[in-house]
Parts: sequence; structure tokens; C-alpha cells
Amino acid sequence: MITWLGLTPIATHYLETTSSINMQDIDTLIELIRASRHEDALAMLNASPVLAKQRTDRSGQLRGATPLHWAAHHNATELCQRLIELGADVNDAAGQWWRTPLSWGADAGSAEAVELLLKHGADVNQDAIVGTTAFHAVAMGGSSQGKRDPQAYKRTAEILIAHGADINRRTEKQRTPLDEAVDNANDSVAEVLRKYGAEISNTSSGN
Repeated sequence: MITWLGLTPIATHYLETTSSINMQDIDTLIELIRASRHEDALAMLNASPVLAKQRTDRSGQLRGATPLHWAAHHNATELCQRLIELGADVNDAAGQWWRTPLSWGADAGSAEAVELLLKHGADVNQDAIVGTTAFHAVAMGGSSQGKRDPQAYKRTAEILIAHGADINRRTEKQRTPLDEAVDNANDSVAEVLRKYGAEISNTSSGN
């Protein structure tokens, strides 16, 4: 019987029945975050602080993501704060999907996590992938989690603008954030962008 220091019985059972029973297992921590077991994730992190700086090596688009990427995506602000305290890089760009934690948070409309990352030095205009930024991520609004709350995307967009986001930044394919918001029917973000005079390019169906 393995004792998982500080974890609830539910988390202990989860960890004991995973294929890799190891307190250093980054993927176990990530699965706790994905399952919204944030208190259990905090307990595991406090027991093994080294996990804060590790990246997953799972294959595919999720490769290279850190616990901070996942915590931001799930708007787990307490967990984000603890990860940062333990040395997690707010500008880590090793993710194969949206590269940065900020863009993972923006993609899900995780307004509070996005604001926290920005307050801790996240680069609001950092390249997320092929010239996109966190603003393109919030404009696309691709997360099923975020689509349940359009107003969360709106709040996230406002926060990004308040922290100096370039609302007319073009991708390698010359796509602006407003192009993405219009073409993805993300009306709440399109409304914000239009309010601030954002440009739409000739690549958009709404042009």
C-alpha cells in the first residue's frame, strides 16, 4: 500500500491505480488538473515541487506542455500561483499546441488565470504558434470549456487589451484577431475588437 502524503482518499486511489505509480510522474499531476482535482494536484505538487518545471513527453499536440499550461487552461488560479512560486516559467513556449501558458488560458477563456499570468510577467504578445498570439487564441475560441461561457472570452479579451495586446497582430498567413473572431463566430470577442477599432483583413469571410 502506497501512502500519498497529503492527498485525499480519492486522489490516493487514483494515483495508486495509474500505470505509473510515481510521485515524480508529471502526467499524473496533469491528469489531476484535467480532472479538476486541483486540491489534490496542489498536494502532489507540494510533495514533489520539482514537478512545477517539468514538461510532458506524451506524443502529439500536447507534447511539451507544463502543469502551468494545464492549470491556466482550467482557470486554476491557486494552482497557477503555486506553480509560479515554485519556479514555473510563465513564458514557457515548448508546447506543441498553443505554445505558451497564456495562450492556453486565453483559448479557454480563463480570464482570472490569464490576468494572473500577466501580472507575473507573461508576454502578452509572445508568439504562440505560426505568428499567432494569445489574442488569436481567445478570438478563435476553440475550447469546448470556453464555448460554454462566451462572456468569459469577452473578459479575457478585455484583460489582454488592458495589458497591451496588439489587437492587429497578423499571423504568418496575415490573419488578424478580428478575422479569427468573425470566422469562428466568436461574437463576444469580435464585439470587443470592433469597439477598439481592430482591423479585418481580406482573408476573412466577414470582409
